[in-house]
Amino acid sequence: MVDNGYLYGVNEKRLFVNTSLGCTSGCKFCYLSKMGISDIKRKTWQDILEMLNGSDYKYDSNTLITIGCFSECFDELNKKETIEIIKYFLSKGNQVQIATKRFVSYEDIKDILSLIKYNGQFVIFVSSSTITYHDNYEHGTLKLSERFKTFDLLKYGVPVVLYMKPVLQDITIKDIDLYSKLIEERKIKDVVVGSLFTENKSEETVHFSNSNELFYNECKDEEKIIEVLSSRARVWRRSTEILSYKRRINMIEEVKRKVYELLSRDNSGHGMDHVNRVYKLSVKFAQQEQADEMVVSLISLLHEVDDYKLFGEESARNLTNAKMIMSEVGVDIGTQEKVLDAIRKIGYKKYLGGVRPDSLEGMIVSDADMCDGLGVNGILRTYDYQKAHGRPFFDRNVFPDSEVTTGNYKLCDDSAVCHCFDKLLRLKGIMMTESGKEEASSRHNIVVDVLYHLFEEEDAPEWREYLDKFLSELENENKKDKNVLAKKN
Repeated sequence: MVDNGYLYGVNEKRLFVNTSLGCTSGCKFCYLSKMGISDIKRKTWQDILEMLNGSDYKYDSNTLITIGCFSECFDELNKKETIEIIKYFLSKGNQVQIATKRFVSYEDIKDILSLIKYNGQFVIFVSSSTITYHDNYEHGTLKLSERFKTFDLLKYGVPVVLYMKPVLQDITIKDIDLYSKLIEERKIKDVVVGSLFTENKSEETVHFSNSNELFYNECKDEEKIIEVLSSRARVWRRSTEILSYKRRINMIEEVKRKVYELLSRDNSGHGMDHVNRVYKLSVKFAQQEQADEMVVSLISLLHEVDDYKLFGEESARNLTNAKMIMSEVGVDIGTQEKVLDAIRKIGYKKYLGGVRPDSLEGMIVSDADMCDGLGVNGILRTYDYQKAHGRPFFDRNVFPDSEVTTGNYKLCDDSAVCHCFDKLLRLKGIMMTESGKEEASSRHNIVVDVLYHLFEEEDAPEWREYLDKFLSELENENKKDKNVLAKKN
């Protein structure tokens, strides 16, 4: 741990850095005097780094660096030191955030841009608690017309966030229309709506001090502001939520790139097109089912990278590629274990053997994966795979097996139509989530319609009769399964 005012860090997750203690802004809601900070005391960026590296505090490239909670980090006297600190930590691979009531120009940060490795590694939070009453509550800060020019940096790909913190009771909300207009005109994507720091004790103490002197105190206006602004931008409670979101997005993009490298040459229906469809559908299901979107994203993107049909039995058994990719992009061990456990239990053949995902995230991806075996894409994927192995789309002389088990299930069937009976038409009945059941139902009907039309065009009444009987028996079988499940529950 380090705690000397200029530096504060309890663990390796987050480090607060101040090149100065004290501020000339004189905001009415300022908390510095409550923490005994009155005079301004400045340090050079070299002094700060010397203090940090001379302490026993341990940090790495995953540590979030937050600059300027005890000062205005971008006033004219602090700006140079702040920029050097930003450059130092960006070069180390850290995420860096600053919050300011000053103007940050392109000229200020142009030398920083080349150090940014991904969108969201450096994020600027532009503070504003009131527009109409700015002169009264923030009289020592830069005028808003100048301060808000910082949002011009959005066109250079630098995330700039509207930082409505703290929300002032009966004050901030009066400008809700003005803030809405600002968001629209400046094309602001992210907004933080935050609480006042006061000495009134609450359940959560401030995150930049170990003395329990200040606490988060919400006011009743916050929920209304969030409700109104949520239709115009992503609205967050904490700045760290945005940083985590940006880091997750970067991690997912990096995983996508690595998966593409592995699957780009696949033509069996299990390549990147399939993975992208499963990923998008999985994220949709995750939002509907309120699941962990990060875990769902990783499972869906990685569920084919060790497929034994593509990479062999050893890779499938050890999940070699999935482990390698997650380690390379920095996924934590706990998340890796959840992802790997789910992947081991996803697949139709595994289902036939009685193996099913037991986590919500695994169920979601399993359903999305099987949904991609239905509908138009499901038929096209089946055709592609069977064709790649020299099988016809339809052979009227060869009917499918009457019963499918893990022992007689064939990936390469006698025809694409046989595969529809052996797998596709059975998928609707084995969905595990409500989202999956709803999606599978409509896609299932497409497969049924295509088969009926095919048999009519091919003048194959015996196949139409077979399909009628198959669907009737399948419906009865699914009803029995539901009754058995209901009795167990």
